[in-house]
Amino acid sequence: MDITEDGVRVRFSAWERLAVWRGEVVVPLAAIKVVEQVDAPLRRTRGGRAGALISGVLKVGYWGLGAGIRQLVSVRRGVPGLRIGIDRAVAGLPFDEVLVSVPNAAELADALAPSNA
Repeated sequence: MDITEDGVRVRFSAWERLAVWRGEVVVPLAAIKVVEQVDAPLRRTRGGRAGALISGVLKVGYWGLGAGIRQLVSVRRGVPGLRIGIDRAVAGLPFDEVLVSVPNAAELADALAPSNA
């Protein structure tokens, strides 16, 4: 995950691509509504899913099917997460949140806070 002039870019590994159906996603900075560090990201998914799940270990794919808020997820046990709430209309993306595990989640949350973006 990296921050560019255009937005936040999340790149997925070859095996993650099978679950999220894309190599990367770019969330425009203007579309970011909320950014939050999440200590236990495995617990923050909800609703139905399309993707990979190893209970208590990892979740990769789309969550929230039938729950109202659709999430693009790539989270692992023991790695903090970053939750980015987005404005779908501005972003042009088919989901409302990106939830990813990144070791430097706190640092990224500070850098991406809407007042800083």
